[in-house]
Amino acid sequence: MVVGLFVFELLIGLALTYFDNGELDSAWEQLPESFDWYSAFTSNLIISFVVSIGIVSILFASIVGVLLFKNWGRWLYLGSMFLVLPISLITGPSIYFAWESALWDITNMLNGALILAMFLQPFANEFNKERLPKNNS
Repeated sequence: MVVGLFVFELLIGLALTYFDNGELDSAWEQLPESFDWYSAFTSNLIISFVVSIGIVSILFASIVGVLLFKNWGRWLYLGSMFLVLPISLITGPSIYFAWESALWDITNMLNGALILAMFLQPFANEFNKERLPKNNS
């Protein structure tokens, strides 16, 4: 489910780049800009790059940890979801296509179900097991 969810998120992004016909551009221009992203990225390019790489690394490490049923993996996955929240608060209001909003809502519900499943039984036992090497004797 973790890999499928990740692929689903990538497919939403690809579909958006393919189906974006510019219908929302006039609406985007009317939104008040809550943060000047262009000047922030150009004046702090190295810091922006390091922060972006750090966030992507944490997200990737959390997915790997969950796939390996590591206890730290589920906590890092949960923490990375909370790490993304301030980014959405800084970016301000957004405008989506209806189909895009529906797909992102489905993705968020699946993420919530995945997090819930990791902390409830019987899946929680898989994260708490100590992995012992197999003895071939």
